[in-house]
Amino acid sequence: MNRISIVLLGLALLCAACDKKTEKVTPNGLKFTVVTAGNGILPKKEDILVFDYILRDSKDSTWNSTHEEGMPSAVMIADSSAIATENGMVQMFRMLSKGDSVAMTMPVTKFFKDIVGQPVPPKVDTTVTISYYLQVKDIMRMEQFREFQTKLLEAKKKTQPAKDAALIAKYLDKNNIKAEQDTTGLRYVIHSQGSGAKPSIESCVEVKYKGTLLKEGRVFDQSEKIAFPLGGVIEGWKLGIPKLGVGDSATFYIPSALAYGPQGYPGAIPPDAILIFDVQLLSVATEFDQATRSCK
Repeated sequence: MNRISIVLLGLALLCAACDKKTEKVTPNGLKFTVVTAGNGILPKKEDILVFDYILRDSKDSTWNSTHEEGMPSAVMIADSSAIATENGMVQMFRMLSKGDSVAMTMPVTKFFKDIVGQPVPPKVDTTVTISYYLQVKDIMRMEQFREFQTKLLEAKKKTQPAKDAALIAKYLDKNNIKAEQDTTGLRYVIHSQGSGAKPSIESCVEVKYKGTLLKEGRVFDQSEKIAFPLGGVIEGWKLGIPKLGVGDSATFYIPSALAYGPQGYPGAIPPDAILIFDVQLLSVATEFDQATRSCK
């Protein structure tokens, strides 16, 4: 969905005719508005509810959007015995049908407490409100969902490389960075290069690195010194690190297909994330010692 369609969806949810809106409340008290009613057929146990959503705050900053990610979200409906322990959002899914569009707004403190189940992160403005706009695309059984998901992923594989390339190019241009590019889509800047030994894919390497998410600008991992067999890491490192000799340093701009792809790395790296790595190659050896986690 393009940006105009995203805006239109948001406006439709916000500006739909008042006589079509229905206020509802979940068993534990979460209030939401059904802006557009669907077919009225509620999901059953083990049904998969597939939906698109936009999450934004009162400063008009979009926190997350399945439209931008190119993948809808999904949730499985549990047995009714679980209702008492479910949060309001999960309870709400039980009350929705295919075609329903819903909206809700709440203070960010309530959102993190009742929906996320965690304290508000330190850098989040606690004065803002959060608005959540959701549209149910379909309700299906697991076998049907797996087929649906496979088709989406296959389609995404064809479009994601071009999308990543454009985002990397935009970032480099905005920051006035001149980066080289190889045929895989990896972009890189060599900061220092001497005559040190270069590794092969069979080598054990020791590096210093910092990993940053291109979109969020957040550092997700870093180490002053770590050793590993080069053949066991993401493709972006397999391609980039052999360009360095011992003592050399570089920055790699790694498209998602050469990183963690559509699955991401739960808890650290979102799906389809473009990664920036600042790397210095410290040493090269022939073997990795599993017991000491070092090269030898």
